[in-house]
Amino acid sequence: MRIDVLVPEKAEATGEVAAGTVTITRDRRPSAAASGSGNGGPAENAEARRHVTSGGIVELRVIHGRLCTNRRGAAEYLDRSLPTINLVASPKQRPTTGWPEPVDVVAGQEWNALDDLDAFNIAYFQAKRKARQARVHQVTLEGDPDELITAKEFRTIIRVGAGAWSKYVEKSLPAWREERDGYLIRPDLEEPGRRGIIRSWKRHRVESWINGRTGSASSTGRPKQDAQPGTGS
Repeated sequence: MRIDVLVPEKAEATGEVAAGTVTITRDRRPSAAASGSGNGGPAENAEARRHVTSGGIVELRVIHGRLCTNRRGAAEYLDRSLPTINLVASPKQRPTTGWPEPVDVVAGQEWNALDDLDAFNIAYFQAKRKARQARVHQVTLEGDPDELITAKEFRTIIRVGAGAWSKYVEKSLPAWREERDGYLIRPDLEEPGRRGIIRSWKRHRVESWINGRTGSASSTGRPKQDAQPGTGS
């Protein structure tokens, strides 16, 4: 990871305060270390470069020779919501999350060094993302790769409810009618049934789709909200 921090001139003296803006630039060429996608913020990209410049909303202090920010600044710096930062940094959660000790407490606020926040991002947020990917995105479906599996088996594997599955099918239908993959991959077999069309997929195609999609452990790379059951299965 390559991170450039530009220290605002007003923050050069120890204890003085300056406002800064965190901006990100990225090399669009993926590095060998970068894989998948997630919600862990810009620092997950090995080619991301973070700049802190003056004139913005992130409050910065040089404390004991280290550039620091408060909770609100940490949320901006790590590309997380303030409630998330308050949760992982709470005294009750710190033994589990590993939130770094503040460099100092000034004006009633804890101030964390930016380099400590970088280390936390790698050790906690990125580690959780990689664990989700390993658990969900890298699966092996045992059995004959050409054997057909049902819609119920498919949605059980990707851990979505019947309502969400119906919504995925509904969104996929326009592409399926054009004989191409849509929101879900195109079925290998469609047969009439008592309650509509019965669809089946070859096991190896389902496995490839799961391992190639974006998303997290709680998502198939699709909207997380459940929809009311619709047509199709």
